[in-house]
Amino acid sequence: MKKNPFLLFSFFPFLLFSFFAFLLFCSSALFAQEQEDCQSIMTIKKNFIEKNLSLSNSERQAFWNLYNPYLKEESEIFQASKALMVKNNIDRRKGQVDVTKLTDKQFYVLMEDRINTKEKLLVLEKKLYEQLKKVLSAKTLYNFYQIEARFKAEIKEEAKGACTHEKK
Repeated sequence: MKKNPFLLFSFFPFLLFSFFAFLLFCSSALFAQEQEDCQSIMTIKKNFIEKNLSLSNSERQAFWNLYNPYLKEESEIFQASKALMVKNNIDRRKGQVDVTKLTDKQFYVLMEDRINTKEKLLVLEKKLYEQLKKVLSAKTLYNFYQIEARFKAEIKEEAKGACTHEKK
């Protein structure tokens, strides 16, 4: 029985498809893990605020109805920033960038993105503040910002790199 030398080539499309399917599966699994890590941090943050912020039942409902969409929008801002970094081949491991390895163009993209991200986050925070001051007392609102700052300070080192963005 004579072996066909082209037999390997007949399997090539199947092998190529299998290889790309494997790559897609691996990247999806990594993305899912990254999303799960972010969700875990968000859950920890929510629990931290819930535990430390004294709210009446009506305040609690109004607060979370405003704060949950804020968290979602904040996450979307950071996701857009990450996508821009990936698109421009800017390596942000654990939220850090080695600027000595960037081209001038990459550096300008990085800096403009940082400024734009801060601006978007400030607009978002101002929107949240305007909404929260309608449903919380000044003292409670002040306590919320203190609790949020304390959370960020306590969790920053633990969360660094676990999520796709570094908390502000």
